[in-house]
Order: sequence, then C-alpha cells, then structure tokens
Amino acid sequence: MTNTVTYLSLLNQLHAYVNRFETPNSREDLQAIASSILTFQQKQGNLSLNPDQVEVLIQQVVNQFDVKDVANSVVDSATDELANEVEQWRRSLENQVLNTLNAYTYKFKPDQILNFSETVSSILPLVESAQLHKSQIESLIQQVQSKFDLQTALNQVIDSDSTAITQKLTQLLQVGNLGQILHDALLENQGLINQTIDNTANSLITQIVGSDAVRVNIDVDAQNLMIKQVTLTLNIMQQSSPVPSKSDAAIATQIDDEVRRFRESRQIPSSSH
Repeated sequence: MTNTVTYLSLLNQLHAYVNRFETPNSREDLQAIASSILTFQQKQGNLSLNPDQVEVLIQQVVNQFDVKDVANSVVDSATDELANEVEQWRRSLENQVLNTLNAYTYKFKPDQILNFSETVSSILPLVESAQLHKSQIESLIQQVQSKFDLQTALNQVIDSDSTAITQKLTQLLQVGNLGQILHDALLENQGLINQTIDNTANSLITQIVGSDAVRVNIDVDAQNLMIKQVTLTLNIMQQSSPVPSKSDAAIATQIDDEVRRFRESRQIPSSSH
C-alpha cells in the first residue's frame, strides 16, 4: 500500500494538471492523466513504485478526485512545473508515435491501417523506454487515431528519425500478430505465467523466435525490441486483472482522515459520491 504523502501528492498534481491543461471527459481519461504523472516521475527517478502499488494508487486518487475541487486547489510552483513537464512529455510521445505511423504509411502506402491499436502498440517500445500503464496506452491510441489522416501521411515529407524507426517497426510487424502469438505461447507453456514479467518476456521471445509460426529473419536488435513489446503486453494483461484489495481498515481510516484535514485546511467542500 502506498503511503498517505504519495497519495495526497498525486491528488494535488492531478488537480494542477486538470486545472491547467485538460478537463477529463471520463474516468478513463482521469486514469490516463494520473498514470502519466506517475510514469513521468518514475522516468525521472523521483518515485519508485511497483506495478501493484501504481494501480492501487491510481484507483484511490481517481475515486477521490472531484473536478469541483480543481478551482479551489492550492498549487505550488513545483507542482505546476511538474504538470507542465508531464504535458510536454505526453504531447512529445504522441507526436513521435504519429510521425512514425505517418512514415510507415508513406513507405508502404497501405489502403488502410488494418489493426490501428496493434500498430501503435508496436511503435511504442521504439520511441519510449518507460513501461506505460494500460490507460495511458489506450488514451494515446485514441489521440493518435483522431489525428492520423491516411492521405496526409501519403503526401507529406518524412523526417529521417521517423524513417529510421520505421525500419525497425517493419521488422517487428513481419512477425505477425504478436498478441496472438504471445497468447498461444503462454497456453503452451503456462509455467511461464508464475515467473517475473522480465523473465517471462525473455523466455517467450526465445520460444517465439524458434517457433515454426515465425518464418522471418529477426536480428538481435529486433529481438530486444520484441522483448520490450512483450513486456508491455504482459504488463497490460496484468493490469487488466482485477486489482486486489490491499488496504486494511487502519490504512483506509488514515487516508480518510488525511483527506479531511487536507480539505479543511484549504476550505474545500467534501465530495459527494
């Protein structure tokens, strides 16, 4: 269970981000923003949480968040700056994915992107080293899909960085539906499920590359990228499972007490749920 300071800090950071950049339209939007804030801080080395802690923390903060509190929240300069950095990172990642997708479209000139989600998920490990949360990925896919235009991609000038990334993407997409291959491999070797995600990813790629189902030449760099892809996929699968209830009564009471004091100190009305 995460501590109260981390919980209140994320809640305040979420208020700051929403106040400055985006009013969420759904619970999923809110989860994507909260997870982006946590991921960015983990990327910077300012926060260390395991995946279970991240999931529990996000759900706690989203449950407590009330958009009516945003206007009355007190945001210090450091929190405001963090919100700005998170926004810049999110937009940069979105642009990198979109540029790579445009470059891929320009090179192969498909009539359509047959599996948009899978293609974007294949691009992510090529442009971002951090393991993103499921809600972040889903939000990113929606954003990129809303901005992608096939005809524009076919006619625009492609930068060299995006072209280079596309070369790697081409190798990965030759493998086929990695999600289905991964699913089949796990069914064949269920002992892998109880290993750590990193060990499972490495074992699965070794198994997949040696499989008759994969009939393409895959170099070492592509295999390493596939490991990142599989790790991302496994993390999403893990996050899709029901979140275990890890809070006991004492911790829950402590959180409630701290939230009440936090609100009273800023004269914030209690949320009605």
